[in-house]
Amino acid sequence: MAQRVYELFEKRVSLLLVLAALTVASVPATVAFGTVYKPWEVVLGLLEGSSDVAQALVLRFRRALVSLLVGAFLGGAGVLTQAAFRNQLASPFTLGISSASALGVAVALVLGVGGRGGSWFVTFSSPAVLALFAFTFSLAQTLLVLLLAWRAGLDPRALILASISLNFLYQAVLYLVQYLVLNEIQLATVVFWTFGDLGRAGWQELSFLLAGSPVITLAYLLLHKDLDLLLLGDDVAETSGINPRRTRLITVIAAALGAALATSFVGILAFLCLLSPHLARLLIGGRHKYLVPASMLIGALILEWADAISRTILSPVVLPVGVTLSMVGAPLLVYLLLRGGPSGGHKG
Repeated sequence: MAQRVYELFEKRVSLLLVLAALTVASVPATVAFGTVYKPWEVVLGLLEGSSDVAQALVLRFRRALVSLLVGAFLGGAGVLTQAAFRNQLASPFTLGISSASALGVAVALVLGVGGRGGSWFVTFSSPAVLALFAFTFSLAQTLLVLLLAWRAGLDPRALILASISLNFLYQAVLYLVQYLVLNEIQLATVVFWTFGDLGRAGWQELSFLLAGSPVITLAYLLLHKDLDLLLLGDDVAETSGINPRRTRLITVIAAALGAALATSFVGILAFLCLLSPHLARLLIGGRHKYLVPASMLIGALILEWADAISRTILSPVVLPVGVTLSMVGAPLLVYLLLRGGPSGGHKG
């Protein structure tokens, strides 16, 4: 028995190391792809000391770093939310983060904070203001959901009902603002923002993501034991020494913080929160000590290559990475469903 446990531990650690190596190795590999310089042109340009090639690589490297952080945030947030809701179809966006963040962008455009909108264009003196409004509205939505669900016992059913009701409310307000207030250019800005695009995150946005990454990563990883107990049911969790309501509250807040931070800078990439946990669970099992870091690494890896495909498949046109992610990920998720993928039970 002890030998089997050790072999299982060794296998899981090895898989995590392989995923980490692939994620790191994918950075220079994906940086070589782009709309301007092909991989062989990159190599020749570096050998010749071309400053244009070097500048293009710096910009691509920034996108790669953003994809690493955003993918890890969303991949980990998906696992946490599924454990809190005890539902593999749940994600942080079940809380209504997408509608709330889009409403925040619309409100920023209406108020003209950090930018100016005309009949033909929208300019921003401080693009980070849009991200701030999106982040603030996302957190406000999460807190409202938790407040309503807390009054109803904070069980998975209460969370889902509160999320759905408030999500419809935010959608209605967003549609009302779009219909009555926004002009065509501002409306197009909100719609394009919802597509999800790593290119809109500059160095300032990257610095915010880097600053938040240690706190969010630590919060994700420290919750692994409590997540295992939540999946077994509230009664088992309570008899094991944890408060399921408080644990679920902390879990949802941690997941919402990570997802809101990522969404506020790059837009909506909701599908990643579903795909990464399913793939991680298939590879490494259901124990959250390994599942959380595996889902974070898979999320980063998927987003890296999805962005590389977005930049090259219709070159010189750059597709929004959210579109590519859904087009590539949806068939993969359907395949996992048809082959009888993991049901989400807890595996030691």
